[in-house]
Amino acid sequence: MKRSLIAAALALAALSASPAYGRPPDRTSLLYRLFHPDPAKPAKVSARHARHRLGGHHLAPGQPAECAGIAWCGCWLRLKLGIHDARLNLARAWATVGSAASGPAAGVVAVWRHHVGLVTGVLPGGQIMLLSGNDGHAVRERPRSTRGVIAYRRV
Repeated sequence: MKRSLIAAALALAALSASPAYGRPPDRTSLLYRLFHPDPAKPAKVSARHARHRLGGHHLAPGQPAECAGIAWCGCWLRLKLGIHDARLNLARAWATVGSAASGPAAGVVAVWRHHVGLVTGVLPGGQIMLLSGNDGHAVRERPRSTRGVIAYRRV
């Protein structure tokens, strides 16, 4: 029921804004105002949604400009380590860099399928202290579980 109402509203909006009828759209109609907000009024959408609609990117704390618009943990790490290979923007690609490490240790890169970071310490209970980008949308150092790690690499 909701889908059909939404579909009908979208179809009506498309037809009412169409120049095929030979008249300008009714700028006072509710549907027109929903799809064509008044630029003079402040937007009532989240900042993230507004950036998405405008195609812009807000940089998170510590995020390099070169890493804007992507999942940036791999990008941040390669720039931190001075590596220029953009293929390493993909976290999983770090599983083939350098040489294999036998396990976690300070200075070793820990690789998950969707995240990568630099181990700064080994903690008890299967945890490591990890420094990484795009961790909660920021660069931060915090304890992380080693569960799911697909590789440890010396770079």
